[in-house]
Amino acid sequence: MKTTEEAALGRVLAISREAYSSVAGGAAGINYVALLDGLSAALSHVNHEQKPLAKCMRTLRAELKGVGKPFFERVKPQFSRLVPIPHYDFSLAVKHIPAMIYGNDRICEKLVRGETDKARSMADAMKSYPGYLYGEFEALTPEQFYDLVFGYYPKLYEEPFMDEMKSLFL
Repeated sequence: MKTTEEAALGRVLAISREAYSSVAGGAAGINYVALLDGLSAALSHVNHEQKPLAKCMRTLRAELKGVGKPFFERVKPQFSRLVPIPHYDFSLAVKHIPAMIYGNDRICEKLVRGETDKARSMADAMKSYPGYLYGEFEALTPEQFYDLVFGYYPKLYEEPFMDEMKSLFL
């Protein structure tokens, strides 16, 4: 059975949530920059004409094996068709992919600069993003979600984080 683009994105969102939790928690034995770069590369293929995300899952799996065994063992089930994917609005998720990639890039910048506390705080905010796309925050308006999840970082560190992506939540 062929993997659909919707199923592939649903799995990458679940893997992303685990990635953000790992960065936020400071899990050992993981190359965070390689992890987030790999996820951004995979996300950039959603609905790509020549090479859609569904055709990149094998490559993503190989990349994730290389970022650290403890992380890969946690997300390995996401590559099985036996693991169900939460129902979600595929169009909404596609609309938010640029923001996820942007967030990943910002976290990587902080990690490369050695600003681990800032990177962990950003990842802590980002770990709610996949849940938002799965509809887990439906009691909040998009603007309330943005303010609650991404509004904390600028107050804590007096610098912007996801400000450039706020329009997606208005």
